[in-house]
Amino acid sequence: MIMSASMKERNRSLSIAAGIAYASIFGFSFLVTKGALNVLDPMELIFVRFLVAALLMTLFVLTGWQKINFRGKKHWTLLAMCFFQPVLYFICETYGVNESSTSMAGIIIGAIPALVAVLGLIFIKERTTRGQTLGLVLSILGVATVVLAGAATTSSGQPKESTPRGLFFLLGAMVSAAFFNVLSRKASDTFTDFERTFAMMWSAALSYGIIVFVRWLTGSLGTTPSLQRLSFPRALASLVQRSASVWYAILYLGILSSVVAFFLINYTLTQLKASQSSVFSDLVTVITVLAGVFIRKEPLNTMQWLGAALIVFGVWFTNRKDKAVPAVSGWHSND
Repeated sequence: MIMSASMKERNRSLSIAAGIAYASIFGFSFLVTKGALNVLDPMELIFVRFLVAALLMTLFVLTGWQKINFRGKKHWTLLAMCFFQPVLYFICETYGVNESSTSMAGIIIGAIPALVAVLGLIFIKERTTRGQTLGLVLSILGVATVVLAGAATTSSGQPKESTPRGLFFLLGAMVSAAFFNVLSRKASDTFTDFERTFAMMWSAALSYGIIVFVRWLTGSLGTTPSLQRLSFPRALASLVQRSASVWYAILYLGILSSVVAFFLINYTLTQLKASQSSVFSDLVTVITVLAGVFIRKEPLNTMQWLGAALIVFGVWFTNRKDKAVPAVSGWHSND
């Protein structure tokens, strides 16, 4: 399909707005996640949020508001995409962050766009310009500055040390997120943004549902020791009751952080290069820091402000309009 210059520019502008929007949604999610984790196990929270998301997207299909068609299409790219994100990514991130220092986790997760650029070049032949490469570097440096400066001012006593297993899981999260960006970009040739998001929500709901069920049966799940001794029916009733007590967090994470945010991610990956789209994830750091300052009245030092500025400039450099973008054979160009 050949698009006019005005249409391409419109799509580009919308994709940048979508990138800022999903970064903002993820950036504010910490405000509700912490409260939910006080009553739900991390695996339970992930399961419930994606179950809500999957049911909502199914409702869209049943009411005819959206249509899906998976017949006659090659599914391996879609299945691999869903495996890396959200299934594998959230497992790696959950355990990696739990067993690593804040600075280590922040820097490794912040480096995801760089790995996306490398994988994009290898697998889908997407090359970055000098300006885009500079933007990626600035963004990663910004994340490192914010995280390290924050760790230096907020740590009390001995800083938390990263375990080898924690580092392994964080690297797994980085690789998972990077492969997701590349695979979603490739899958956009065959599947719509809604179809990719629909598949992601159900794959996560089913996968984490199995994990929660198995851990219930083995008695290895629960925020309190008494919960671990409950039978399955009582454990399920307890999950519903505890989820209802933090309904606002479930709705935010299930609707905004899952359905809306991942749909926007898939949309940007349809319109932009994988490296251009993924760099918006570093904006999450800026949004989170600013939310902490203005909503929770947390202090912010000069180096953190500098790091935030580097991230913003990095995102701008990565997504600014080039005078000429050479086409890459074997891959469509929408940007």
